[in-house]
Amino acid sequence: MQIPLACLADYFTRQDDPRLWQRVLAVLDEEFIQRYREESKRREDWYLRIGACSHWIRPHQSRWTAAGGFAWPVGYKGAASMLSDGLPEFDWSVILRFDGEWARVGRFSRKRQIVLRAAVPTRTMRHKQAAVHTMWSTSHRMTFYGFRNIEGIWICVAASDEDQHGRIARETARAQKGAEAIIGQQIL
Repeated sequence: MQIPLACLADYFTRQDDPRLWQRVLAVLDEEFIQRYREESKRREDWYLRIGACSHWIRPHQSRWTAAGGFAWPVGYKGAASMLSDGLPEFDWSVILRFDGEWARVGRFSRKRQIVLRAAVPTRTMRHKQAAVHTMWSTSHRMTFYGFRNIEGIWICVAASDEDQHGRIARETARAQKGAEAIIGQQIL
């Protein structure tokens, strides 16, 4: 049921780290499925629109201070001024529909839709951290996810709504187990 990386891989450049995208998809999948189970009435279509953004606003070196700090993950789209929180503009994006399984689609359909929009930064092969911007169409409230590359393994270390959902502690434990398995394989 995991969001398939293959749906996005055609768009990656040599500067995009697929390992980060894998971790981002795992975190978004968990968030999406949980909300789908809680709120789905089967009268609407559920979508994930995910893509890459290379142009983020960062006025006055604004920072999201969680877990040591990240660049403020907002963009220009719909921003009235440099100080407002606009949507990150996609360089490219993919639309995935969920109805128990993930399927890539060419466009949104039907009138009743719930969409999770997620923007992931580009050039992640050379950076050790990444802040991901997400927004649900129903609430229009932004949620940020902060990822750090620790010894080649991307770990989600912060979420702007952590106080409400508590998912980062679980994610860190999962990533730690994964890292231990990879290190164990390297030793063998």
